[in-house]
Amino acid sequence: MQGQLDSALTELGVRQTEALGIYLSNVDFSVIYASSSARAIHSAELIRGNRPLEIIPEDDLREISLGSWEGRLFSETEFLYPKMADKFWNHPEQYIPPNGDGETFEELRSRVGKKLDEIAQKHQGETILVVTHGVALKTLYAYFRYQSIGDIANSPSPQPACLCLVEKKHGIWNIMRWNERIITTY
Repeated sequence: MQGQLDSALTELGVRQTEALGIYLSNVDFSVIYASSSARAIHSAELIRGNRPLEIIPEDDLREISLGSWEGRLFSETEFLYPKMADKFWNHPEQYIPPNGDGETFEELRSRVGKKLDEIAQKHQGETILVVTHGVALKTLYAYFRYQSIGDIANSPSPQPACLCLVEKKHGIWNIMRWNERIITTY
């Protein structure tokens, strides 16, 4: 359970992100935003390539805070907190972080959704690269589709270094592409 703990990209993660960067090499981004975690910044650097663009780190794009669960194995959280682990995986609308630390899925969605709304407002009509995390993307999927938090239990789990393309037009978010994995030889 990583949450907001930081770790370096694995060799595979670097290769996957480099492949995404090559795939997007002809896209003329106006600006790059990334979660302030080191792994997201590194991913943004790999995707940016040689473009002369600054990467703007944003704390509000970070992964869900799991509090005391961070650094634990899935099996450990399921053993120590069986009811709450079930809610985390199967009933996210009922998940409340144990020990009063961490954040709910609704808090995460509110945080990243508000930040993306701000970015879209500031950069209307521009092509923006945003680098964030898996659980953040799961909640954004529901946010963009105007679904409840409970719906994220059945939403697609993001692939590593996946491509998601969304557009905000006339105040409405539209998913153009979601969770596309760029295939390359690893």
